[in-house]
Amino acid sequence: MKQQNTLSPAKYIQTKARSLPIDASYINSNWKDAGMAEILVIRRHTNGHFTYGVYLVDLYAMGTKDSFFNFNVDESVVNVLLDKLAQNNSDMIKTEYALVHNIIYGANAFAEEHGFKPCKEFVLTQYILEEDTEDIEFIDIEFGKDGKPLIIHRFEDFGY
Repeated sequence: MKQQNTLSPAKYIQTKARSLPIDASYINSNWKDAGMAEILVIRRHTNGHFTYGVYLVDLYAMGTKDSFFNFNVDESVVNVLLDKLAQNNSDMIKTEYALVHNIIYGANAFAEEHGFKPCKEFVLTQYILEEDTEDIEFIDIEFGKDGKPLIIHRFEDFGY
């Protein structure tokens, strides 16, 4: 009997995720005013399940600050995540993929110009996104505050 080779979730994402169609993308409704975007990109498997990537993107300075994925899950898992994201911040709105793509890659480019690198998880979760090529419609988005990096510290960052 022939042994079936199954790819780990990470290897699957690196090699095959971009061949899955994008099912939907979401962003927090207040991303422009907050300077922080919570983004969800969902790809659909042929079995009806989903693989998704979540990206916390600082448009003012640091680019992708955090990211994670979930692999080959059913729709209920996606719905629970959407509910949690909405409870934690603001309404999550469905949006065109080109917008979230431009936010993520544009914020990362701005951050790298100022000495910041995307979070280490982005090495893998970038493969849930489309490759950053001319095929993706360009959307002009302002990064930084008046074109300069702005790092915002909150009191809770200091234990208050």
